[in-house]
Amino acid sequence: MHGAWETGMRIRHRKSAVAVLSFVAALSLAGSGDAPAAALATSVTVPISGIVDGAPESVSLSGSLLIVSTLVTDATLASPKERLAIKVVNVSGAGLTSGASYVATGEDRLLRQMALSDHIDLMFPFYKTSDGPRSARSAMASITLKFDLVSGVLTGATATFAAPKLPS
Repeated sequence: MHGAWETGMRIRHRKSAVAVLSFVAALSLAGSGDAPAAALATSVTVPISGIVDGAPESVSLSGSLLIVSTLVTDATLASPKERLAIKVVNVSGAGLTSGASYVATGEDRLLRQMALSDHIDLMFPFYKTSDGPRSARSAMASITLKFDLVSGVLTGATATFAAPKLPS
C-alpha cells in the first residue's frame, strides 16, 4: 500500500513542479513592467550658442547639442515617456575680456513625460582650456523640444547657453 501511495505523491509533486515552472516561464516571457513595449529612437543635432556671464569674465560659447530621443511606451505607464540623451558636441568659445579659449563638455540623460513641446534647462561644465577641468564653471543650456505626439518622434529643437539662474 505504501508503494502506490508514494508513487501517487511523486506524480503529484512532479505535476506541481511542472505547474510552477510553467508559471515562472510565462512570467519571464511576459517581461517586467519597466521594459519598453515599443522603442523608436530619433536624433537631431542642433546649434547652440550664447554668452555666459560671471566671474572672472563673460564667455561666448557656441557649438552643437546631440539629442537622442527614444519613445518609451508600456502598458503599466499612464502615459508615454521620452528617454533623452543630450550631449555637448564641439562647444568652444572665447572670454570676452581676455580672449582666452574655453571648451564645454558633458552629457545628461532624462526620462520625461511625452508632450507636444518640452522645455528643459540643463547645466554643463565649461572651462578655460589653459586651466583645465578643475577650473570649470557652469553654463545653462536652455532647450526647447518639439514632438509628434502620434509617432513619438522628436521633430525639432532649439537651444541657447546662458548663465545659470540662481534660486530666488
